[in-house]
Amino acid sequence: MTGQLVAGLVGAAVLTSAPAVAAAYAARDGSATFSHTVRFIPVRGSIAGVTASVDLDPANLAATTGTVTVPVVNLKTGIGLRDTHAKGAEALNTAKFPNATFKLEKLTGGKLVEGQTLSTTASGTLTVKGTSKSVSVPVKATLQGGKVNVSTQFKFNPFDFDVRYPGSSDSVTVDVAFVLNAG
Repeated sequence: MTGQLVAGLVGAAVLTSAPAVAAAYAARDGSATFSHTVRFIPVRGSIAGVTASVDLDPANLAATTGTVTVPVVNLKTGIGLRDTHAKGAEALNTAKFPNATFKLEKLTGGKLVEGQTLSTTASGTLTVKGTSKSVSVPVKATLQGGKVNVSTQFKFNPFDFDVRYPGSSDSVTVDVAFVLNAG
């Protein structure tokens, strides 16, 4: 028992004294949901296949960089004709711009601790329909068994990105969630 305790303490000392290094993390099969009002009717939808590629140091989040890709070509609202219109040239123009992306340029500092959820802010460039704008969005991240569960909810004005769906409001609420795996 004493040998195990000593070995555990030595291991902990080695781990805490070693400099932390950013590692590559990736996510596949994440999801996005959205809500939007068109002609006073609430429209909800989903987008499957969200991916992310991130260089992340759980002990130093300020050093994190990466990209999240949302395949808007996968947009589904439950009504096929509405989906076709939303993907059309006037709105998202998914034939030319199949993805929306977020390029992470800065993440508020801090560190991830196993089993605890950290609220932070991600700043970077959101690109929708070929138009890029600087944004800052709230992010929640939880380190669980070597994986990082990430989620965000934010609003943006689709007109700022030249998305012109007839009768649409000037606000879209987006929720994005994915799980980052090391390697």
